[in-house]
Amino acid sequence: ATVPRWRTGVWSTLSEVIRNSTGHQVLRPWPSLEENDPKDCSKMQYVQSMEIDSQGVMWVVDVGRKYFASADPADVDNTCPPKMVLIDVSTGKVVDTYVFPNEVAPYTGSFLNDIVIDEANQVGYISSTGNNVTDLGSLVVYDRRNKGSRRFQDRSTQYNDIGDRIIIHGEDYTDKLHMPSDGIALSPDGSKLYYSPIGNFDLFSVDTSVLRDASKSDKEVAAAVRHIGQKRSNSDGMTMGSNGVLYFGGLTTNSLYSWDPAAGPLSSTKTVVQDDYRLWWIDTFAWANDGSVWVTTNRLNKYFFGGMDFSGASGPNFRIVRIEVGTDSYMSQGGAEEVA
Repeated sequence: ATVPRWRTGVWSTLSEVIRNSTGHQVLRPWPSLEENDPKDCSKMQYVQSMEIDSQGVMWVVDVGRKYFASADPADVDNTCPPKMVLIDVSTGKVVDTYVFPNEVAPYTGSFLNDIVIDEANQVGYISSTGNNVTDLGSLVVYDRRNKGSRRFQDRSTQYNDIGDRIIIHGEDYTDKLHMPSDGIALSPDGSKLYYSPIGNFDLFSVDTSVLRDASKSDKEVAAAVRHIGQKRSNSDGMTMGSNGVLYFGGLTTNSLYSWDPAAGPLSSTKTVVQDDYRLWWIDTFAWANDGSVWVTTNRLNKYFFGGMDFSGASGPNFRIVRIEVGTDSYMSQGGAEEVA
């Protein structure tokens, strides 16, 4: 489990969920408290997301920047650069670390967010939900084999006001969620990357053969971008199953949706399940590879813009929900070679 260091006081940003001696579920720093040291830039500073490949390696996205959601501007800490940390899940050993250069992930503005893995090519695709002028939203590519990275940005990765109204539980957040690319998903064959902003209902795709080619310019990559259409709602996280179906949350409808690109246009999207409270702001997805997907929900609008009830009187703010969808992870179709 990740705990964002949006504000001070987070002693561990990557933890495992365990039961303590009294039977309560608690967080324990993983792989160790030392690896979560916020005062050591070589350690994990702010883990936003992670993905585990078929070799048992966890690809951990470390934002680097931290405390940028603090009420006190003096708390904002841009000291440490963003990086990718690769951890052997079986041993908890860090097997590799890659620090992103400033021109790929600006140290004062990038917000490396969600990741998907192309195992065949050993590439990680990451959305950057940049939150200031140095990063207005982008896609970041991490090439593990060649120990390199690139950045792509254009209108499709940034926030655009196209008139979509964002109403969550009766409250209008349209003017508050001016946020760029966030959700990201990869087709099972690795050929298409899907992505969308939080700030409107748009959905885009790009050919990965062009995106991961470091010799291609942003203009050439942009030529491979396709505007698919508008989803039924804006969404945060998204994922793709081994069946090639895209799954994404609906922030305005408290729903999980599915869309099969091979079966019809985006308008043929189906509602998998809807629940006003248990699916309030679907965020992160994880696959169990037993026909079900696990999602986190977190009422994030209340956290950022006020009104989150920590007393427990209005129920849990944060949930992990298992949903039967009848398919497995986009990565389950093929394995990956070991990388030294």
